[in-house]
Amino acid sequence: MTQSDAVTRIHAAIRRIEAAIDSREQQTEALRKRHAALRDEVAQAVAAIDTLVAAQDGADASAAPDAR
Repeated sequence: MTQSDAVTRIHAAIRRIEAAIDSREQQTEALRKRHAALRDEVAQAVAAIDTLVAAQDGADASAAPDAR
């Protein structure tokens, strides 16, 4: 193998590594966006459950007989 062949192979390896890094960064950003969207959905669901529980607690309190 000549020095030129070795340099060519090294450059090709560097290009593959850089492509893998770019791909990984894109995957990480996509995952970050999906995580943020899921976090927002979960927060909305928890808020809706809290609202339902509070409404049910209010209904239970008004339907309970007077304890005096």
